[in-house]
Amino acid sequence: MELGELELAVLRAVRNLGSATSGAIYEEARKSRDVAYTSVTTTLYRLVDKDLVAVRRESEKKVYYRVKEGRAYRKAMAAMIDRVMDTFGGEAVSYLLDNSGSLPASQLAALRGQIERQRAKEKPNG
Repeated sequence: MELGELELAVLRAVRNLGSATSGAIYEEARKSRDVAYTSVTTTLYRLVDKDLVAVRRESEKKVYYRVKEGRAYRKAMAAMIDRVMDTFGGEAVSYLLDNSGSLPASQLAALRGQIERQRAKEKPNG
């Protein structure tokens, strides 16, 4: 699953905030890039469609978004790690493992699994 730059920025904003409204997510996303509110909301809908973000409606106008850490999230993370590893190879593995202290255990486990799969691909007859 490929994610564009704006999708990554919005997903990062949602992850940073936990559970938040589109307005709060817009403000968070604006800290890293110049973006329109409508672009953020459209991107949120896309991330919901991709099963990366969950929606909770408190009322007609009060809607909260949060990262949905399920299979789609792990698949997107694996695709991003694959891209980094394809580009940087072993140096990426070393960097990610050496700087893994801030990762939640579930993300670290997914990262280690992805590294093992990449190593298996690189081995002859693997």
